[in-house]
Amino acid sequence: MGQLTQAMDHGADATPDDGAVFVDRRVIAFRAPALCEILSVVWLDAGTGMRATAMRFSTSRQMIHATVDLAGGEMERNLPASELLPLLIAYCLGARIALPSQAEKSVRITSGGAVLDCVTTHGSLPHFRRRADRGRVMGHWER
Repeated sequence: MGQLTQAMDHGADATPDDGAVFVDRRVIAFRAPALCEILSVVWLDAGTGMRATAMRFSTSRQMIHATVDLAGGEMERNLPASELLPLLIAYCLGARIALPSQAEKSVRITSGGAVLDCVTTHGSLPHFRRRADRGRVMGHWER
């Protein structure tokens, strides 16, 4: 299981595999234009009046440097990955993008945007429920 975790991990923080039977990992990547729109929408919904117009990414500091328009004036706002996480989750919930509630969530800043990483580890397989109206799961096979 450790090799699977390392293969999925690609050098990021290790995925927990203590007694895990399988790991469910969902990764959503947001590019700069999408992040500008997301921040603007979430800030508008919160009533701040701020609108993101441009951004730069600092991968070494895990920080986004956003240029923000506020009442016609321009200012710079620094957002660490830890502050970006709840904003991305709020956007995903509002946009009805499914995020597993029990997953461990984190954000990583890359050179082209931000990555929302959701990891759930399972210690046992969920019960498989066969559909009563079908005899086979994969349909009929022909030779």
